[in-house]
Amino acid sequence: MSRRNKDLGDWGEEQACKFLERHGFKVIERNYHIVMGEIDVIATKGDDYYFIEVKTRTGSEFAHDDAISYFQKRKLAKAIRAYCYSRNVKDKSLITAGLIVEVKKGEGKVSFRFCVMC
Repeated sequence: MSRRNKDLGDWGEEQACKFLERHGFKVIERNYHIVMGEIDVIATKGDDYYFIEVKTRTGSEFAHDDAISYFQKRKLAKAIRAYCYSRNVKDKSLITAGLIVEVKKGEGKVSFRFCVMC
């Protein structure tokens, strides 16, 4: 991953956390790493736990819900199981979601698309 892409991704995750907090979520952890994968953002809302994969796109890239591949979803599921085991998270509603942060180049406009994954 190039430095530019990493910087864009980090910026997008920061924007995603601000978006989530504005919409009543409490961000409890960012960039949870294990050997099997990573969870970008872990947040709660009510009694629900949200495990969120963040994708940041510029206006030159097509931002859509398929930005998170089947392989990434499998790795995310393993990381979620590990997180719940390590943090003793039980009897909660666990929701996997994607949050696409789209930046319109030249306009400075940022839009968000939150989608729950099945």
